[in-house]
Amino acid sequence: MSMTPQVKHFLENWHTAVRNRDRDLLESIIAEGCELHSPVVWKPSADKHYLLHILMGVISIIEDFDYRKEWVDGNMVILEFTGTVDGKGLLGIDRITIDDEGRMCRIEVLIRPLNTLIEFATRMREHALRYKPEAANS
Repeated sequence: MSMTPQVKHFLENWHTAVRNRDRDLLESIIAEGCELHSPVVWKPSADKHYLLHILMGVISIIEDFDYRKEWVDGNMVILEFTGTVDGKGLLGIDRITIDDEGRMCRIEVLIRPLNTLIEFATRMREHALRYKPEAANS
């Protein structure tokens, strides 16, 4: 199955943004109200500024973050990644849904193994608590 131009464009920008930790580029390819389903939080969030804060945390907390494989099915993309947290290896996937404008409208993150996930979750919770909604609007 061939990739739509929107999905191809999204993936090029996504990989560049993650590699360069480019918050502005990330922001440009995320739809308002994008749903985040994370291994760290119980209920999904649809606050774009919070999502950006979380994504920037993820790519700074996970060392040697690297996407290894990708699968595309229509407007859904699955990206497999590896990395380490505190010397412990992890394997995860981002399941991303892309809207008709080529922006991410849903992301679900799955991570294993449990011991690394716990370490990651602890650090992400600290990062998440540093989020200041008022800073997003300035």
